[in-house]
Amino acid sequence: AGHYVKMVHNGIEYADMQFIAECYDLLRNVAGMDNADIGATFDEWNGGELESFLIEITAKVLRKMDDQEGRSGDGHLVDKILDQAGSKGTGKWTVQLAADAGIAAPSISAALEARFVSSKIELRRSCAEVFAGVAPDASSSSSS
Repeated sequence: AGHYVKMVHNGIEYADMQFIAECYDLLRNVAGMDNADIGATFDEWNGGELESFLIEITAKVLRKMDDQEGRSGDGHLVDKILDQAGSKGTGKWTVQLAADAGIAAPSISAALEARFVSSKIELRRSCAEVFAGVAPDASSSSSS
């Protein structure tokens, strides 16, 4: 039973980490915030309903400067980390068992799929080249 609970816990954690990653992306690339401001936002969130170890550690990581000798010491460490996530199988097992039980687990499933996509670094680079300069036209959205 303990292993099952740990598996489910890890699956839920996948979803939490995906939520954090998507918030970071929106704050950075849509709101135009820098790492220090995003870290402060996560600190603020950690003082309320979203209080958690993952929110707390994310705020700390976002403020961490690169101080490693031999690398370009300018800038935040987070900007030098490859955006590629691995998967040990617990997220997949959680989604599979949820499906077997007829239980929807869309947040965990989406997080697992994002990990699959992130692991395909060369494919993502190729797609980025193909779609370079392509941006959605916000004015063409329907407002019905």
